[in-house]
Amino acid sequence: MQTQTDIFKQTTYGERRLGHLDVAGQLVKQEGRGEVVVGRVENSHIFRLTTHNERELGYYDEQGIVYSYGLFDGGKLGWVESDGAVIRAGLIFGEEEVGRVEGTDLYPAAAALLLLFLPDDAEEEKRLYADR
Repeated sequence: MQTQTDIFKQTTYGERRLGHLDVAGQLVKQEGRGEVVVGRVENSHIFRLTTHNERELGYYDEQGIVYSYGLFDGGKLGWVESDGAVIRAGLIFGEEEVGRVEGTDLYPAAAALLLLFLPDDAEEEKRLYADR
C-alpha cells in the first residue's frame, strides 16, 4: 500500500526529490538527511506552516489545475498530467514541465510543488548565491 506521494523538481541535471505528501495530508520537505513538515492539504487547499500560524497558498480543482492566492499575482499556476508530470503555465510563465509527482495523490502533491516547494526552493537558491 502506498503511504506517500513523492514530489520531484526538474533540474538541469535530472530530477531532485524535494519531499512528499503523506496519507494524513502533511507536506513533508526533505532537508539534508532529515525531513520536516512544512504544510498540509485540506479540502483541495494548500497551507504553509509559519512560525506562529499557517497561511493558505491556493487550491487545486477536480481536473488537477492549480490556482494561487497571490503568488505571481494569483490565478491559474499550472496543472498535473495523468502520468504525474507537473506543468507550470499561466499569465507570467510560458508552459514548462517543472517536476513530477509519484503516488496516489497526484493533484494535491502537484499543487504543493507549484505553490510551496518550488517557491521555497527558489528562495533557498537565492540565499545560497547571495552569500557567495
